[in-house]
Amino acid sequence: MGAGSSVTPRDDMHLVIVGGGYGGSYFAVQMIKSGLCKVTLIDGRDAMFHSIGALRTVVDEDYFKYLCIPYDQMVGDSFTQGEVSNLDTASKTLTLKDGKTVNYTHLVIASGSRSGFPSKVAVDASTEEVKRLYDEYRKEVVAAKRVLMIGGGAVGVELAGEIKTEFPDKEVTIVSSSEFLVTTRTKSAFQKNIKESLRKKNVTVILGDRVSNLDDLTLNKHVEGQVVKTTGGKELTADLVVPCTGITVNNQFFKQALAGALTEHGALEVNEYFQVKGHEKIYAMGDVTNVNEEKMAYTAKIHADLIKSNLLAEAGGKTKKAYQGARVAMVVPVGRTGGAGQFMGMQLGDFAVKMFKAEDLFAKSIWSDLGMKLPQ
Repeated sequence: MGAGSSVTPRDDMHLVIVGGGYGGSYFAVQMIKSGLCKVTLIDGRDAMFHSIGALRTVVDEDYFKYLCIPYDQMVGDSFTQGEVSNLDTASKTLTLKDGKTVNYTHLVIASGSRSGFPSKVAVDASTEEVKRLYDEYRKEVVAAKRVLMIGGGAVGVELAGEIKTEFPDKEVTIVSSSEFLVTTRTKSAFQKNIKESLRKKNVTVILGDRVSNLDDLTLNKHVEGQVVKTTGGKELTADLVVPCTGITVNNQFFKQALAGALTEHGALEVNEYFQVKGHEKIYAMGDVTNVNEEKMAYTAKIHADLIKSNLLAEAGGKTKKAYQGARVAMVVPVGRTGGAGQFMGMQLGDFAVKMFKAEDLFAKSIWSDLGMKLPQ
């Protein structure tokens, strides 16, 4: 099921998707292909931001051509550009910041999460603005001899690897308050492999310590000889300090309307079908949900496939399927030549990571999933 010829179009159904990240965009493309109903994708940008490749763009100007995937080419007239400012569940109406309203019968919230630049950009940043931001930031990186990442998550690790691959003479340091890198959901072998990959790149890793003078530092700007102090008593010198912590759910537009379904962390509580608690016709996917798993493009796509399958099943009077969870599939490149990964319980080393992800950071597969040809 899923081809246009296998479903009866529903003229009385309008599916609205808020958020054109990995899950929302893929879901929109798939639902349009299904021919089930009218589909509207709403996003504040003019193009989907391929955040997996953002850190490569910091050091490689040529990678920018893969970074922004135009919505008008992706979904055509099914795209509406704008930021949703309000949700009225009684009238099933979304209000955009410019005053425009959009009515829905079924709503999918895929608004994702936000974190600091350079891993992500503002929700209303245009393609032109994104290019300017990375062009300017690249100059800051080039000018710095010593770069320090605050945070040992995937962003800090991957950015350290990108910088050391492109500029091997720079001193690069990661300071993490945790005793582990990236995530605790991986096996100990992954931790060993990711640390070894960083060691081979001559990246200094400090675990279990925290930057204590953050308010005194200039972040994301080249400032010669800043002294970074830690709670453990260390004093480190850096010319560029990059914050790589802090992820917040994009929940502003629905915080009031869906207050009864919000968790203490601001995510939406969903059932096994991704329906939002107390709202049968409102679904959520990806980072915005309370599903206890790694928040990745990989899992968002699985969410999208399940919601699509269940909407088609519902329309055809068939039984819906419950979400069974996704196995940990973590692939973390450390530059272009390697990294570490865990997939289906197996550990991946430098060669496998290079072949699987590090060379193009999934650009070809992401563009293909969205029905687009990779720019040359």
